Amino acid sequence: MKKQYKIAALMISLLLLAFSLSACTLNKNAVSTNEDNNSSNSVTSADTESVLNEDTVSVTNDGATAISLNGNSVNINGNGATADGSVITVTAGGTYEINGTLSDGRIIVNADGEEVTLILNNANITCSYSSAIYVYDAKNTTIYVADGSTNTLSDGSSYKYNDSYSSQADEEPNACIYSKDDLVIAGSGSLTVNGNLNNGITSKDTLVIESVNLAVNAKNTGIKGKDDLIIKSGVYTLNCDGDAIHGDNNVTIADGTFTLTSNDDGIHADNTVTINNGTYKINAHEGIEGTVVVINNGSIEINASDDGINAAQKIDGVTPTVEINGGEITINMAQGDTDGIDSNGNIVINGGTVSVNGQSPFDYDGTATLNGGTVYTNGTQVTSISNQFGGGMDGGQMPGGMGGQPPQGGHGPRG
Repeated sequence: MKKQYKIAALMISLLLLAFSLSACTLNKNAVSTNEDNNSSNSVTSADTESVLNEDTVSVTNDGATAISLNGNSVNINGNGATADGSVITVTAGGTYEINGTLSDGRIIVNADGEEVTLILNNANITCSYSSAIYVYDAKNTTIYVADGSTNTLSDGSSYKYNDSYSSQADEEPNACIYSKDDLVIAGSGSLTVNGNLNNGITSKDTLVIESVNLAVNAKNTGIKGKDDLIIKSGVYTLNCDGDAIHGDNNVTIADGTFTLTSNDDGIHADNTVTINNGTYKINAHEGIEGTVVVINNGSIEINASDDGINAAQKIDGVTPTVEINGGEITINMAQGDTDGIDSNGNIVINGGTVSVNGQSPFDYDGTATLNGGTVYTNGTQVTSISNQFGGGMDGGQMPGGMGGQPPQGGHGPRG
């Protein structure tokens, strides 16, 4: 009998060890689900941290294939690209410098396993029937906006899916710049993207943007990344019927200047939105939304017709949380059933200055903790976070108020 007990005890120990090891193996993109009311802002993946620490992208045109656009004709001087009328196809890795105006054509990248760089140097491309730039296949592609240049890309208001690169069933492509692989947009020049059908910029993989002066006008989402969307720096002016900035996983913004106008969310991530610094003026239905929203620094002004900052359950296994560790944040809400900061879980404020003007400054279903910083509701400093509507640990009504003139449009599509 003692031997049986020993074997049973050993089996139980092994099961407990296996369980503890599996519990310690977390998805690298997952946010901690502990209920600690203190800061837990280690929310960026190792890959994201690596990108943030990389040097600014620098590209030269030494040895580049020159692509000159002239109305509906194309001249190519170099290797790796061909033109069929006004359709340019890049089939090899390398650097390609593009200048001139293409009245009705596009650039397709089909270079399996290769690294491709497209330098836009005063390039204007309009495509009435598809994406202006379509990265169909590559290891990764960099669109470099040359210093001092001004560039414009525009797609059509309807697409034709009548070639081997396109799929109407999969809606590929469906953005003015569309990439099925990793995409980097860099350079200090100016780029305007007009998404006349759907999105302005879409990457089906990781999307990194830095330095560029970027304007996007889109019928749906302005900038969309499927995996991680990382913005390191730059100046952004986005006018969108859908989300201005959208990540199917994480959105991480290191710095930059942002003017975002949206009939849906200004900044949205299904998983985590992390803002480390920058200047933001957001006019939207909802200002910032994610399962977790972490603000470490920055100057942020939000004028919203629904929630200013919203932590909503978009993914399983993560507690919705709004965490503010620093920065100057002003939220002006429209009248009605609107919340300045709304969390389906917790709110944690560790630092910074937060000013909320509206009928319902805070709404949360879990707990709200004020560990540091300065908080104002409708101009009055408060020393605790009271819940406008029941469901959280605290109760109490906050005084009414009104600030800002947010857009009154409803939710736009999510594509």
